Amino acid sequence: MNPYRYRVALRATHPHADLAPLFEAIGLRPSRRWTAGDARRAADGTALPGRHGDSYATAPLTDDGSAAGAARAWADESFEAFMRRQLDRLAPHQPALQALAGEGGRCELAVGLSAGESFGFELSTWLCEAAARLRLSLAFDIHPDAGPKAGRHELP
Repeated sequence: MNPYRYRVALRATHPHADLAPLFEAIGLRPSRRWTAGDARRAADGTALPGRHGDSYATAPLTDDGSAAGAARAWADESFEAFMRRQLDRLAPHQPALQALAGEGGRCELAVGLSAGESFGFELSTWLCEAAARLRLSLAFDIHPDAGPKAGRHELP
């Protein structure tokens, strides 16, 4: 087992385009999604005032398909190995991801990390270059101690 836990999601924004076709092409089901101009809603579906100014979608990559809450499941393989697999999985979609960026959109791998002790890992040049080729940013949200509430964070 790794000394740290992580979860990763693919997140995308765009000034106006519907992001559902991109996620569908990649084979991901967004856990949250809206299109610019849609009425705002809370995560539980409650109506909020106003409309969304841009489009947004996020889908978990560490989802193991198990019970409720699995969208934020922690993985048991090294972070570097997991990221390499995800970048290989996304590579065939490079033209679509680059087009999104060219149209003013943004796509990122959102990473939540936590551990009960200090840890470190290396992001290899291969990993950094592969993410850059796909026009993917890497966003990190780090929690110093996972504890019993680790699965409750609203991260990626």
